[in-house]
Amino acid sequence: MERKGILSLGDAFIDYVSQSSDNNCFERSLGRASVNVAVHISRFAIPSFYLTKLGSGEDSQFVEKEMLKEKINLKDSVRTPTKQISKVYVHLDASGEREFHKYENETPNEVVLESDLKESSFENKSIFYFGSGTLFHPSARVATKKAIEIAKKKGLIIAFDANIRIKRWNNEEECRQVIMEFLSFVDILKMSKEELLFLLEIQSVEKGLANLEKFQIPFKLITLGEKGAIGQLYEEKVQMAGKVIKAIDTNGSGDAFMATILACIYEKGFPACKKEMESYIDQANRLGAIVATNVGSLPILPDYQMIMGRAESPLLNENEV
Repeated sequence: MERKGILSLGDAFIDYVSQSSDNNCFERSLGRASVNVAVHISRFAIPSFYLTKLGSGEDSQFVEKEMLKEKINLKDSVRTPTKQISKVYVHLDASGEREFHKYENETPNEVVLESDLKESSFENKSIFYFGSGTLFHPSARVATKKAIEIAKKKGLIIAFDANIRIKRWNNEEECRQVIMEFLSFVDILKMSKEELLFLLEIQSVEKGLANLEKFQIPFKLITLGEKGAIGQLYEEKVQMAGKVIKAIDTNGSGDAFMATILACIYEKGFPACKKEMESYIDQANRLGAIVATNVGSLPILPDYQMIMGRAESPLLNENEV
């Protein structure tokens, strides 16, 4: 059976992103990690399916219109007239680093429920992707666990991005406990260095990777910001340097990184050797850097085929990054 497509589960947001470090002018755009990943996957010309809950208001119509414009399949998403799309206001500091200034959610209990899930949504897909954004709400957490069960039953690869947002949790300990409960379910794990140290309450990446061994996660990726990323596939470990850039807005760089890794695995499978793992991470670092040199988490970019090595010219000149 030929598997076509990647299914992402998440909560669609609208980002109001500051256009400068003055933080007095904002642009409305699609937001949140799962949406960003789904969009990048689609731009890689891979069938991208998104499972979320939408409403009937103007904000939901905006989200649906923008996602359909990106050729994302929403056929399995749930719709209810009372759902209100969450909003995030993102400020920028002088270095281009993002700051989540304000979060608004008028319908916090309107989430994808276990009863909303259909096994047909998982048929003939290759990868199931989710993040911690569907874990802090108890009902969404139950639905996420059920989605993982279905995905495993259907033979999908399970990919998880920690993407921790402490302000959305009741407390730090609950955040740690819940995320740790899900780690043993995943085949691909991506988190930042800061998230790793926070989650495991340790002081070094090396100790963190060692502590993750008990979860038996085949492919682990730790992003290091401007220093690049570490990848570990079973016992093989590599570290790839980051691209030297002048960051304008780092919002969404990690999502671009994750989407590239998923695209590589979708097309070629897990890395067959150390060199191939280095290639995957280098491509992911490249797209993450490109996103960081633009405003917003989903800037309009040149041909994505160049990232995947299908075109001769690099997407960015190495002298520029």
